[in-house]
Amino acid sequence: LVMPAAVVAVLLMPLGLEAPALWVMDATLRWILGVAHWVSALDGARGTVLSPDIAVLPLLAFGAVFVILWQGRARYAGVAPVLCAFVIWFQTERPAVLISETGSLVGILDEKGRALSNARGSGFVAANWLENDGDPATQDKAAARWDEAQAANGISLIALRGKRAAKGLTDCNSDQWIILNVEPANDLPCTVISPLTLKETGALAVYITGSETKVISARQRTGQRLWNTR
Repeated sequence: LVMPAAVVAVLLMPLGLEAPALWVMDATLRWILGVAHWVSALDGARGTVLSPDIAVLPLLAFGAVFVILWQGRARYAGVAPVLCAFVIWFQTERPAVLISETGSLVGILDEKGRALSNARGSGFVAANWLENDGDPATQDKAAARWDEAQAANGISLIALRGKRAAKGLTDCNSDQWIILNVEPANDLPCTVISPLTLKETGALAVYITGSETKVISARQRTGQRLWNTR
C-alpha cells in the first residue's frame, strides 16, 4: 500500500488532491513502525554475536556460493571454507583494551564483559564496542563494571576526564597507563595517552597475549587518507 500510495500522491500533487493518498501512506507506515516497535520490545528480540575476524566473511561467502552454484558432488567442497570460517570466527580475539580517538572513553575486557570508563558520553563509540564484543549490555551497565576492571589483563590503567582531574594527577607508577581527554598538566613517569598522542594514531586497540602486549592504532588499519595526513 505504501509505494502505490506514494506514486498516486505524486500524480495528484499538481492538482492539490494528494491528501487522501498521503493519509494512506501515513496510516500504513505507522502500522509498519508499530509492528517493528512491538517486536523489538519482546524479550530476546535482539541477540548479539562476537564480531568476526576479517577473513570470516569472504570464506563464508565463497564456500556458500560454491555449494549453491556448482553442480555435482564437487559442490560439497565448498563446505570446507564454510567450516574454516566458523573455526576462525570462534577463535576471534577481541582487544583487551580499547581507547577512543579523543581519550574520552576507555574499555577493558574481563570475564564479565567490556568495562567502560564512563556511563555517558561517546555513546556511538560505546555502542559499537559492545556490539562488536557480542555484549548486550548498555553503556551505563558496562560502566558499572569499571572499578573491578582497571587492573584487568595485567595493565594498571587510569582514565581521567577534564582539566581539573589532569591537573590533580602529579605522580604515577612507571607500569601504569594514564588516559586523558586533555593534555596533562604535569610531566609523568608512566605511559600517558592524551589527545595529542591520539591525534597522530587515532583510536587504539591493545591485545595482550601472555607477557606480550601489542598496540594497534586506527591509523595503522586505515593508512594515510586525505583527511588524516595533517
